[in-house]
Amino acid sequence: MNAEILNYVDAPTRYIEGDGIRYAYRSLGKQSGIPIVCLQHFTGTLDNWDPIIINGLAKERPVITIDNTGIGNSGGTTPDNVQDMTRDAIKIITALGISKCDLLGFSIGGFIAQTLAVTRPDLFRKIILVGTAPQGAVALHSFPQLVEKAFSFDREEGFLYIFATKSEKSRAKLTAALNRLMERKNDRDKETALPSIQAQIKALTRWGTDPITLNLVEVRQPVLIVQGSNDEMMRSRTTSQQLFERIPNAVLVCYPDSGHGAFFQYPEMFVDQANFFLNHFE
Repeated sequence: MNAEILNYVDAPTRYIEGDGIRYAYRSLGKQSGIPIVCLQHFTGTLDNWDPIIINGLAKERPVITIDNTGIGNSGGTTPDNVQDMTRDAIKIITALGISKCDLLGFSIGGFIAQTLAVTRPDLFRKIILVGTAPQGAVALHSFPQLVEKAFSFDREEGFLYIFATKSEKSRAKLTAALNRLMERKNDRDKETALPSIQAQIKALTRWGTDPITLNLVEVRQPVLIVQGSNDEMMRSRTTSQQLFERIPNAVLVCYPDSGHGAFFQYPEMFVDQANFFLNHFE
């Protein structure tokens, strides 16, 4: 860890080997304490984490962001299913020498976090799920159509289509978030390549259509669920409630007038709630 680095923009990209694959990651924050490992959204790389959020978490703990297999600067071929993505995430975590951590899983990263919680509960203490859904979520059946429409826009409008609501307030907040994502000028990640995007689309769709194999009742760790009030991608009004009902020790927080990027829209509030959850909730 690098205790002197508290600003995500300044955190260098580092690399670690796992089963012959070179994985990219960044670390910052305090050197002591349980680290939080951050698992990114569909197409997202190391550069798609909001610096306000990462910096706010790093003030109180070590923070590690990773590029999973085939994403950003990491090598290998991106799997087309969440189970293999999860195995790769475990490979990275253990290669980093981590025996116990907290998890922040956003969107498809939340699918991985749920799978990790059930299959390797020994590795994790607490979990934060943002903008995600349980296995079998009906919302994911239309995911390919949503992605196709988002990719028809330019970069900014595509970002707003996915992460904001249609209100002026939400769009303004998410435009500011997009600007923060571009603050880093050097040592940026590669954009996620088309084959990896296609594999992730397949994995997301399969999460909604394949037979349910995870029994979330088995998750005994405390879980914070954060969702936007109008997340069209995950159909927040049903999926967040399903997660809350299935996970025994869960807390559900919904942010108003917000979409898939709810914590981008309310980053300071999210940091306060996440730090309280990680520091005090049992």
